[in-house]
Amino acid sequence: MTDSTHGRATRARELKRGLAVFAGIIAFLFLVVGWVGVRALNANAAMDKAQSLLETLKTQARSLDVASLGDTSNALSESTQEAVDQTHDPLWQVAEHVPYVGNNLIAVRQMAEAVDSVSHKTIAPIATIASTLGVSSLRPVNGRISLAPIKTLESVLGPASSSLRGASATVSDIDLSLTLPPIRAAGHKLSALLSNANATLGEMRSLSSVTSGILGSKGPRTYILVFQNLAETTALGGTAAALSAVTVDHGTITLARQASSRDFPWQDGKPVIPEDPKLSALFNAAIYSRLNLATSRPDFPTAARITKAFWQQRFGGTVDGVISIDPGALAQVLGATGPVALNTGDTLTSANAVPLLLNTIYFRYQGPSGPTRTDAFFADVAKTMFGALMNTQADPRVLLATAMQGVREHRILAWSSHPEEQKLIATGHLDGVLPTDNSESTTAGVFFRDMSASKMDYYLTTAANLTTDVCTATTPTFTVAVGLHSKLTPAEAATLPSYVASGPWGATQFRTQVFVYGPPGSTIASAAVTSAGVSTTLGTMTDDLGRPVATFWVMLAPGQSSTVTATFAGAAGKYAAPELRVTPMLNPTAVTVDAAGCGAKK
Repeated sequence: MTDSTHGRATRARELKRGLAVFAGIIAFLFLVVGWVGVRALNANAAMDKAQSLLETLKTQARSLDVASLGDTSNALSESTQEAVDQTHDPLWQVAEHVPYVGNNLIAVRQMAEAVDSVSHKTIAPIATIASTLGVSSLRPVNGRISLAPIKTLESVLGPASSSLRGASATVSDIDLSLTLPPIRAAGHKLSALLSNANATLGEMRSLSSVTSGILGSKGPRTYILVFQNLAETTALGGTAAALSAVTVDHGTITLARQASSRDFPWQDGKPVIPEDPKLSALFNAAIYSRLNLATSRPDFPTAARITKAFWQQRFGGTVDGVISIDPGALAQVLGATGPVALNTGDTLTSANAVPLLLNTIYFRYQGPSGPTRTDAFFADVAKTMFGALMNTQADPRVLLATAMQGVREHRILAWSSHPEEQKLIATGHLDGVLPTDNSESTTAGVFFRDMSASKMDYYLTTAANLTTDVCTATTPTFTVAVGLHSKLTPAEAATLPSYVASGPWGATQFRTQVFVYGPPGSTIASAAVTSAGVSTTLGTMTDDLGRPVATFWVMLAPGQSSTVTATFAGAAGKYAAPELRVTPMLNPTAVTVDAAGCGAKK
């Protein structure tokens, strides 16, 4: 063999070895890519499962299904741990140093670690405590709600919240600029999820702290319960028919004193709180001097402050808050507690509560002693219902669901004289306050007030329609049409007790004031009477609560109807989906919203 031949053979062997090494490297790279790819897919599947479990936890928490929280939390921990394990493989760590590819793997790992931290250090401790408490801990026993579960929950919320904030900060700091679109989207979604969770947990900490204060953990509290009579409508629902003072001291709840609106004589010319001339012009100055008109304005803090002032002026003491409920909400609660026997021999049920309390009772107790006897009946109802709730065996989850329905319908309202508590109340529907801007909803309002000194609204039906181009126009318009109809027949009118029929006109006619509120920032474009009934006239055109207000005076005889319309012009700007807020009437108002481009008709 010549030297040249030997050289060629040597080079051939070296080439083969080189190709073999290259092939090995390529095979290794494919192995690494395949291995890391499989683990990435496994991590992604585990993260998807974790996200689904987070939604399940949210649903269980809202429904008070505390018995299931522990199992779901354990499943979440397993999923997040699986995601972390998949991203902590040695080959994964090597691949993190590969240009471009590494950026994606680092981001996935950091997200998995953050979610795992939330699962083990935030959710697991809370779920463990919640699942051991049980819904029975929320039920009063012999008139007392135990504060121990609340204090136990408070002890874990602090560390859990701190851990969540750390995880949220970690995810916010992840560099997503060089990652693939799906990973970038997942990172942004996770960041938003943890940010929202952080806010929610902060609210939970505030709620637990405030709740213990409300239940008298730092000293006795006094709350005034107001029972609104929907047969005599006001903007927030009805006049104050019965009031009760409830004291709470370290969880022990006691009915301290009862009163009726007749225990607070009219004192026209002597407002119980400083008078706002604009409100007096819109609602009459009597809103400040007659307790039964305190709920005239569609703003519960106003009604609560007036009620507090009346109570303290009449009975003295300190009022820490005011809570209002109407017969519609009471009927819903009775659906959870079951029938309640009254001292009068009546049985109060979800089916008969509204007609009995708002109509039948006035037929039973007539004549000069009628008002006194009806007041005594309402006091018995309040006392008996209080006792039933303090000793109920109803499922707290069902009871809470019915209460929340009343809150959503604005039939249960609350106000606290303690700023930190009122701030928490204002985060939900419980505050009875109209939105102050159009960021979350573009809300118009229709509110009613009986001006007949009657209980005739048992026979009144109403409808309200909002038509708007807010989702398609730069400068939108909002047209609100309001219909009122007396379903009272002449035969029924002839049998009405004097306490039900209108003071000035008897059963021949009755008068209702209608307030139409435009969205914040809009102006009144026009107002008109479409159908008059006996007579319907335009009232004051003004503004209130940062909104334009058109008012009407509607007079109806039995069987008659009237329709009024108000149109508001909106300036250019950002608007959310339109809504129409109305008085929670005895006969619920038929509400429709026609908004082209905003989705289906509501």
